Amino acid sequence: MLSTYSAILKLPGAKAFAFAGLLSRLPISMFNISVILMVQIQYNSYEMAGRVAAIGVLVWALQTIPTARLTDRFGQAAVMWPLTVLHVTGAVIAIWTAMTHGPEWMLWVAVVLASLSGPLGSLTRARWSHILESDDDIHTAFALEGVLDEILFIAGPALATILATAVWAPLGIVVSATAMVIGIAILLPQRSTQPPTRKETGGTGLGIRVPPAIVAVTLIALGIGAMFGSFDISTVAFADEQGHKAWAGLLLGIVSAGSFMGGLFYGSRRWKTPLWKRTVLGALALGIGFTAMSLSPNLIVFAIVGFVAGSTIAPSLTNTDTVVQRVVKRDQITEGMAWVRIGMGTGVALGAWLAGVLIEQSGAHAGLYTSAGAGLAAFGIAVLTIPMLRNGTERQDGDPAARDAPPPHDAHSIDEFVEQPPLVPKV
Repeated sequence: MLSTYSAILKLPGAKAFAFAGLLSRLPISMFNISVILMVQIQYNSYEMAGRVAAIGVLVWALQTIPTARLTDRFGQAAVMWPLTVLHVTGAVIAIWTAMTHGPEWMLWVAVVLASLSGPLGSLTRARWSHILESDDDIHTAFALEGVLDEILFIAGPALATILATAVWAPLGIVVSATAMVIGIAILLPQRSTQPPTRKETGGTGLGIRVPPAIVAVTLIALGIGAMFGSFDISTVAFADEQGHKAWAGLLLGIVSAGSFMGGLFYGSRRWKTPLWKRTVLGALALGIGFTAMSLSPNLIVFAIVGFVAGSTIAPSLTNTDTVVQRVVKRDQITEGMAWVRIGMGTGVALGAWLAGVLIEQSGAHAGLYTSAGAGLAAFGIAVLTIPMLRNGTERQDGDPAARDAPPPHDAHSIDEFVEQPPLVPKV
């Protein structure tokens, strides 16, 4: 199974940018949960913690399209350094405000600045799309990215919880911001694998010409994001109710470990099932898994069910990224994937806010039920958008002629809008 991944990692520069990209996006798994923990500890309010986190995630979602367009137009190095400075500035203000019990509006300002972090999850995926040609290799690369993300989501929340509850409330934010700076400093000088900019290719952005298939996966990502946003804060509250708050990070890590194993297996296979069907079935599995988890009576059952449910996460996120890869040009890849990120981020913000209110009023299970409902909603959206997914992605994998043809739903010329692989994402 691992030989599938080793083949693409042997390509020049692949290991270096994969490692640097992994380090640079640690805030995706640590920043949100670290803010929730810091605010809850300092202000003793889950509702306030959910509200502050929601503001930050919403801004992060809204910034993904503009910063992705800038990245595609001017290059990763020109755009990501200023955004990294903004993230660190916001993190410092958030820590200072919380530790001095400053007003909530200052926390809002801080998370707004910190959330202007750019398309961190798309930087390495864009590089894979640049150096790879075949659908099979790109499927493997995106699955690898999903697996690497799960390493972050195994270690990140657990580390953030331990640091916040056992050492110092804002230490998780310090660690994640430091990792981002180091990762960006290693990644950006690697010019040989950086995709060409739009200024170099003469290409144009998507603008309002967003393919229906991308609209579909963006809406699916909205539901999945709401599921994740409500799940994080609900897990902290559930562990707290059970008398073991410090275990929250371990529980999140177990769920991510399941996702890691699921993603590793999924990416090693060459699937004959059409991508649109895998996208729908993945959403169904997510909904069922998180519904079962919401019914857990104790931490042990939660952990066991969570591992199984988690195995559906990475494959589902791989599917959404692959849909985008199928229907945009090479110099539109970051912008195309940003639509999925904005759907995910908006969902996370809504989920965190709603779960925070419900937990404050009715307890942790109310938040877990919110997560389950969002997962089922994502499946419902997937079913309703089947025609968009099918028309946008169906083709014979490995058929060069099919890859060169415009998507079946396309209303534009092939020069404006072609499938990705011959030229060649969900934090």
